[in-house]
Amino acid sequence: MGAYQTGALNTATNHNFVSYYDAHEPDIQEELVQRYMNTIIGFLDFTDAKKSTDAAEFSRFEKDRIMPKIKATTAGAGAGAQGTFTVHSDSQVDIPSAAPYDTGATPDQKTMPVRLNDLIMIKPSTGVVSSGNYIKCIVDSITNNTQFKASPIKSTDSVPVIASADEIVIYGNAHGEGSIFNAPMSTKATKYTEKLQIIKHRLRVTGTEGLVKRWYKDDNKDVKFQVRGEGDAYAQFLNWMDMNLLVGEELSNTNVASNFQATNTPLALTRGLLHAILDAGNVLNYSSISGLLIADMYDYNIVIDANKAQKKNLWMVGIALDQQMDVELGDRFKNGGITYGNFNMDQDKAVNLSFQKARIGVYEYDKRCMEAFNDLQTLGADGFGFKYEGFTIPAGATKIAGGSEKGKMAATLRKRYLAGEGKDREMLVNYFDGIKDADDGDDIEEVRYLSHCALEAQALNQFGYMKRV
Repeated sequence: MGAYQTGALNTATNHNFVSYYDAHEPDIQEELVQRYMNTIIGFLDFTDAKKSTDAAEFSRFEKDRIMPKIKATTAGAGAGAQGTFTVHSDSQVDIPSAAPYDTGATPDQKTMPVRLNDLIMIKPSTGVVSSGNYIKCIVDSITNNTQFKASPIKSTDSVPVIASADEIVIYGNAHGEGSIFNAPMSTKATKYTEKLQIIKHRLRVTGTEGLVKRWYKDDNKDVKFQVRGEGDAYAQFLNWMDMNLLVGEELSNTNVASNFQATNTPLALTRGLLHAILDAGNVLNYSSISGLLIADMYDYNIVIDANKAQKKNLWMVGIALDQQMDVELGDRFKNGGITYGNFNMDQDKAVNLSFQKARIGVYEYDKRCMEAFNDLQTLGADGFGFKYEGFTIPAGATKIAGGSEKGKMAATLRKRYLAGEGKDREMLVNYFDGIKDADDGDDIEEVRYLSHCALEAQALNQFGYMKRV
């Protein structure tokens, strides 16, 4: 006998339902609404420069400054009298034995930038520091590797006291008739090494979920041969790769390194662009009260000009700093220096208060808002300060002085990735079918992403970073 059913019932008076079941067809929009930007525009979107490497780390040599400069102390001397100078350790370089003539001996020789007969210029200890007030001397004795003596070239000048080591400029040299040559000089280069980092991500769905129809179409609606949700996973991976290359730091915790080594998975972390600039670039600290001012940028120009910076720069800024500069630049023209727009009665009225480019002094800055710095899920999370920060990238290229790329021009900023034997790991995308490939035939589908990459910023002395303090 069948189970009891009530059959028809009196119509409900408080709800005009056809039935007690969900028989109404829902009106669900097919298109999935994207509430947030899925991709953040990283610095790599603004450069198409990249180069492969066949090693887990790569190095470059950058030529140091070729002009010598002294840093020393002195007790001073009377008018026209010879003064004794002690060279600071910053101005000394140890000369070790090295291959192919390495003796294993402890370095016992030091070099310094000063030579006999050098003409030097010293700042006065009091008064205004300007032309006409400097004390000019000639080096007339090299005592040892850490001391030298110099006398004023004017008998009325006195060597001032330099209690705390200060810089002294070498502006030339002078030699007597029939004299011998001065000692030779050598320039040097600094080696910079960056490590490649492995970045991974994956998406997994069951075989069933991959086929079940949804109420809405996802981002793969018009794309064949993609696992459901792969568009989101790919965007996530690109975002993590961009942020790694922006804010990453090298691993210096030996305990962490040892833990990874113990599981036969040695770990290497790469240095991101922002930390590379903070380590070796030009940092502009601006007031959190007044914000970044035009006056700050003029001061910044002086700093980067001393580092032979390029005249055109890409300026990537957070949203708060972007708008602060728009206000600052706009204020310069509020008294009629610029006309924002003339309107006719039949036209929509619109005013563009954004400045995409600014020429400040002899330097040109192409300003772009860095969306990653204001993304609520990442660098723009509550309490993070990236929206108030920005960085500059030289817009030109540098000439390679040696190696396989000798003579070629390379972008000042480029991505490096592992490649060799006809393969590369710049961006690996692997589709995994568990039924076919898993040991136990797991009913899953996966998409796996991997990039073995790093960033190379050349001539970091031409890069800059702005942050509030």
